[in-house]
Amino acid sequence: MTADPYSATSRPHVLILGRAKTGTTFIAKSIEASCPAKPLRFIMEPKTLRDMQQARAASTRSTIIMKVLFDDWITQRDNLDELAGGDAQPAFHTRIAILRDPRDELISRLMYRPFSFLLSGHADDKDVERWATVLEQREQNHALTFFDMHKEYTAIFLGESDPANEINDVARLCLEYANYLNQCQGAFVTLRYEDAVLNDFSAIEKTLGWNVSQTRDLGRFGYTKRSSSSKNWMKWFHASDLERIKELMEPACKGLGYNDWALPADIDRTIEPEHHSGYVRALTLQYRQQSGALRTFVQRLRSRLFS
Repeated sequence: MTADPYSATSRPHVLILGRAKTGTTFIAKSIEASCPAKPLRFIMEPKTLRDMQQARAASTRSTIIMKVLFDDWITQRDNLDELAGGDAQPAFHTRIAILRDPRDELISRLMYRPFSFLLSGHADDKDVERWATVLEQREQNHALTFFDMHKEYTAIFLGESDPANEINDVARLCLEYANYLNQCQGAFVTLRYEDAVLNDFSAIEKTLGWNVSQTRDLGRFGYTKRSSSSKNWMKWFHASDLERIKELMEPACKGLGYNDWALPADIDRTIEPEHHSGYVRALTLQYRQQSGALRTFVQRLRSRLFS
């Protein structure tokens, strides 16, 4: 058996921090797939310091690749500061902060969040199918605006609320994230989603100490991956959309370094079914499979306990 060249203190543990729907999973899995320090342990979205115990226990014998969502820790700022600082255990060799254009995040949320509503019980299959049908209308009719679509979305899932309310929520979280990173300068090396989807990881490779190649295999998290592209907001936003969204989101975009608001005159507004209506329907299938697996597990557990 080959001797393990790493000690508990020398393993290059990696922390990846980002917001929901900003490409954190595929970036984290790309780092994991490229990491030469074996064995590896991938830890997906711990939500409390107690959840870190498994990482601490595993860090003496495995290299930890840990993906953390800022959204889960926003009310635990002291604990997040501990993760970002040098006293956290495991001792992270590299801390990476992922940045993504908040306008593209809006599009990604519209496609993925119905899956979250299914999981939480705030929607059912019929609701998601209604949304997929609305997306089909946009796939066929490029004249429909983003706010036309978002109004339908909020009517289905949020009960006729003002579309601006959710956009404001995204803008607020993005700005809080930008402010947090600004406050802890030096703790994180930043990587832009837009570079990662072009397979450019040069911003983090020197700090990591190895080259990163984009992986297409996310394993059991594959359902989180949609188009792996950027600047989709240009396909979705019409001039009337852009005026309202700029008013709501400009400070957040500026805070994260996204300052270009120009729409190309010749923009192709085609949106692909496989990344929109088809993707939403695929998430419904994923939900059914997860629910079926859970029911089977519970049935087996009951059989063992009460037979």
